[in-house]
Amino acid sequence: MAIQINDLNFQYQDQTILKIPELTIPDGQFTLLFGPSGGGKSTLLKLIAHLYPKYRGHLEGQITGNDQVAMMFQDPSLQFALDTPQHELEFTLENLQIAPTEIPTRIQQALSFCQIENLKDRQIVTLSGGEQQLVALAVAVAIDATIILLDEPFASLDHHHRHWILEKLMQLRQQGKTIIIADHDLNDYQDYQPQIIQVGHGQAYYLSSDQIQALLKVQAIESPVALPDSTAPILEFKNFALQQGHQTLMEVSSLAVPTNKITLLTGESGSGKTSLFKSITKRLPYQGSLKFNHKEIAKLKSLGLNQQIGVIFQQASDQFINITVQEELDLSRQHGHHPYFTDENLQATLTDLGLDQLMERVVYSLSGGQQKKLQVLVMLMMGQPVLMLDEPLTGLDRHSAQQIINLISKCQAVYPQTMLIIIHQLALIDKLVDHHLHLANHRLTYQGVVAYEP
Repeated sequence: MAIQINDLNFQYQDQTILKIPELTIPDGQFTLLFGPSGGGKSTLLKLIAHLYPKYRGHLEGQITGNDQVAMMFQDPSLQFALDTPQHELEFTLENLQIAPTEIPTRIQQALSFCQIENLKDRQIVTLSGGEQQLVALAVAVAIDATIILLDEPFASLDHHHRHWILEKLMQLRQQGKTIIIADHDLNDYQDYQPQIIQVGHGQAYYLSSDQIQALLKVQAIESPVALPDSTAPILEFKNFALQQGHQTLMEVSSLAVPTNKITLLTGESGSGKTSLFKSITKRLPYQGSLKFNHKEIAKLKSLGLNQQIGVIFQQASDQFINITVQEELDLSRQHGHHPYFTDENLQATLTDLGLDQLMERVVYSLSGGQQKKLQVLVMLMMGQPVLMLDEPLTGLDRHSAQQIINLISKCQAVYPQTMLIIIHQLALIDKLVDHHLHLANHRLTYQGVVAYEP
């Protein structure tokens, strides 16, 4: 049955978020929801999934045809109740009152379909963001929902894994499933012929074929970058090894990260990039030698190290420790010392990022894109000598992502920091970075180019 929306008016705190007179999503269609950060894409998904207005807001109008729905959240870790994929799948199916004799078969089929049998007994909190997305997809497959909703499902995935999951989703579509994805990044969709619904400014409407073709046109990039010299390193690896359980993530015989430069870190999802960040901040033990400013990191006190090295986490909500936007900004102003952020520059930045009217908002009520912009801003304000950015453009439309890149460039011009950036939107940041480290086959090596082939 098609999803039918009629006379929809959704409000939150007396503000109209979406107003849709009529919209139909046919049964079995592959649909992309596209639009600016904070435009209502996630809200529309949550309305279809019955999460709103049950937990937030006031709804007038009607949505029909959405009785059997599975949803993958923007932050997959928020939707898991138990410790391992196996237990999560069992718990989900038991709650749906699936016959006990049928549960093992469904679980095995879902794990096999997503090719994550090797992850079934792993602690979910130890999985990469991309691996957690696969677990969430396995849950959707196991419950056999007719409608599968995905909110920014590829934010933590490399080009190869994006294509792999899209192929899996197309297999589900061939089985009659309706697939609806909210995404800012339209790379890799050109081969799958989606229908696109533009969502923004409270409205939602289909784009024409010509508009879709123009949006999905992607250019390859190949930008040369310099190889670093060996002088003035801030991080030094020597006979370094990183393991998780019995799995070797990487081995580095000798490598140095230069001071006050921006270094891109790439590699397949689950290869160990985030784990490397954790080892640099003493949150994951390592073997061999890893030095910061010529001092062994394992011997440094965590408090002093954290004052020198900042981390922008993959999930923005993990970064916040206060309630409102204003309180988060006040904390960074109190403890930060980045010279770029004068009162005038900070106010201009808030206006540019669209945060100036959100000062009293609870940070967890912001859209994913608004949270990400606030997260990057408050961490840049801290002005630590080293800043590691784990997917700093997640949940951002192209315009907002470019604003963040411009902000980083402005900050770097005034007060150069050493930055390590994990990012998959290579087409946006090739001009920003000075060097490129690539992690493949457990080896970390410098590359002389930043390349993306759609």
